[in-house]
Amino acid sequence: MPVEGIEWIIVIGVVLAMLLWSPEKIPEMARAFGKFMREVQKTRMEADKYVKEIIQPSVEAAEIADRQLIEVARSLDIATAGLRRDEIIALIKRRLESASGG
Repeated sequence: MPVEGIEWIIVIGVVLAMLLWSPEKIPEMARAFGKFMREVQKTRMEADKYVKEIIQPSVEAAEIADRQLIEVARSLDIATAGLRRDEIIALIKRRLESASGG
């Protein structure tokens, strides 16, 4: 089986490490790299947890608010296609003001 892609990078990295540092230091460097990778994985897991616990509920709440805004606009016969949230709100306000005589 021929050596390809990432395998070459690993081989070259090991050879360079052996040339630059003594072979006795290689296991110590491997442990340090392993510790680094565990910290990276731990950080990624914490970021995923943050997204799931804090950001996702906020996004869901915003989506619910947007759906309710569109329902209100449709009940007032306001076309919402291609409009931003602030434009829809302005149209709803205008419609309600004109309906109340103001």
